[in-house]
Amino acid sequence: MKPGERIRLITEAADSLSTRPSADINLVLDQFGFNTARIDDWDDERDYCVWSIKDGGDDEIVRLHEYLLGEDAAPTPQQTSDRPWGSHPVAVFLSHKWEDAAYVGQVKKILGDHYGIDAFVAHDDIEPSKKWREVIKAALASCHVLVAVMHDMFHESQWCDQEVGWALGRNVPVVTVRREGIKRGQDGFLEEHQDVTVSAKYGTGEWFVAGKIFEVVLADPRTHSVGVKALAEAFVSSFSYDQTRLLWDLIERESHWDGEQLRRFEYAVATNRQVYEAVRNPDGKAIPDLVKGLVERLEPPPPPDPWATSPSPGWNEPPF
Repeated sequence: MKPGERIRLITEAADSLSTRPSADINLVLDQFGFNTARIDDWDDERDYCVWSIKDGGDDEIVRLHEYLLGEDAAPTPQQTSDRPWGSHPVAVFLSHKWEDAAYVGQVKKILGDHYGIDAFVAHDDIEPSKKWREVIKAALASCHVLVAVMHDMFHESQWCDQEVGWALGRNVPVVTVRREGIKRGQDGFLEEHQDVTVSAKYGTGEWFVAGKIFEVVLADPRTHSVGVKALAEAFVSSFSYDQTRLLWDLIERESHWDGEQLRRFEYAVATNRQVYEAVRNPDGKAIPDLVKGLVERLEPPPPPDPWATSPSPGWNEPPF
């Protein structure tokens, strides 16, 4: 494994693992064969995780990364029996009062159409034939992020408070959305989490809220690995030149893209006018050329085969 690949896997694993309780951190490290010590002797849990992981073998690091962030991570939307999600890489639970059902439905549509994010909204995601409580529990057990759309009566709903409590117990990112006119009250543990405030300049704010949810998914270490996949999908469905430029800036900040995601970038260039006609500010470079350069840098062509170009000796030529 190349040093750059090791660094990425180590840092991503440390970011994810350091969010867990100390006892769980050492349990995971021990089970995967890494050195452990007293976490209390360290000032920062992430530094401790990096120290423990960095001297591991390639295979051990890959297995740990897969457990924490890859296909072995649990739970994921694909591993639930009643999964209420679509095909997008990120799953977001939108907790709300029924009075906000139409508003939240619009946020869900924008997330799905333009940001590579599936959102669960109870009022239109549950089929009548299903036991709705089981579907809600399946969504809560598998979402990557919970968004609480605040309402003056939010905490009077036992369901909203239970949904938030479930997400806090799973230690997934929790975001509160507070629109114009919604007062801050006794929000309990929600006061410790990121608050998205929608001012009047954003109108009703559905587009603003969707964009902020996407930013949280991409920025939080617990969801970054699925966030970059959503970033690739957002690029494919970019809705404006400005959005393409913003997304490309985020793409260039990432140090690693796999082949599947590179193909999505190429697909965006081939199919989306907002991508293939866009240019980067301030240098004016065409986005398609930048995509081509990224692909060539991460997937350089193999060296030429010398046997393919050199003439083969004739069978009837003398050996001297």
